[in-house]
Amino acid sequence: MSNYNRGYNSSQGQGFVQDSFGSDGGAPKKNANHTLRPVTIKQLQTVAQTHSDGDFKIDGHDLGQITFIGVVRTINRQSTQHIFQVEDGTGTIDARTFSSVEDDAESNSITEGTYVRIVGILRSYNERFSVNLHSIRSIQDFNELTYHLLETTFVHVSFTKSKAGSIGGSASSGGAHNTFGAHSMSSAAVPGGAGGAIGGGDIPQQIVEMINNHPLKAAGSGIPRRDIQSRFTSAVGSVQGVNDILETMVADGFLYTTEDDDHFHTVY
Repeated sequence: MSNYNRGYNSSQGQGFVQDSFGSDGGAPKKNANHTLRPVTIKQLQTVAQTHSDGDFKIDGHDLGQITFIGVVRTINRQSTQHIFQVEDGTGTIDARTFSSVEDDAESNSITEGTYVRIVGILRSYNERFSVNLHSIRSIQDFNELTYHLLETTFVHVSFTKSKAGSIGGSASSGGAHNTFGAHSMSSAAVPGGAGGAIGGGDIPQQIVEMINNHPLKAAGSGIPRRDIQSRFTSAVGSVQGVNDILETMVADGFLYTTEDDDHFHTVY
């Protein structure tokens, strides 16, 4: 485990976000085996594989080393290996380390109920996924958990947006990719994005600006779905169309729900 600097250190900016994209935020490097990708357990359990011996893929990209954060639910210590059952809110997976003097010292310090950062390689045996551990360490600063979730979302959205294609014409901030199809979101919806004007068909961007300027935002309880529907149903064509856009914006990390599924805040 010493080759991995005792695990992934987000606070130093290491890992996938910094190493895997060019300056334009475009395609990742091809050598996935040397890339550390932040993931959720659900992503690991729904990976694609072209054939039984093929590479695992997430969002259409080869999966090399992975890192995630979760809480240890059970530990099975055996003479040759230690098996940790880890859960992160999206799923549960076994992570195992094969015993050595150094590994024992590290893994023996982990107890049930501990939040841990895991670095390893995904494996599949008899249609059951598990992770072969390179490193497991306890989380001391829970800001690392928040950072991991944001980083995982950023990488996922970057890959899925790049597959969807880019918006026609580059914004002055360097352009953005289309996540919402016909209802695209431009860089003006993002802090530091260019301009404040809203394109006539840019519904997601208009939703972001409406929420940010809504009198209820300061209260922290979120903007009611019905207010957003009232504002945009005529432009979109149906209430269901507005709901679909809201769900897409939540899934892609532009909005989040607050007190219930019918109140929204922007992430900016």
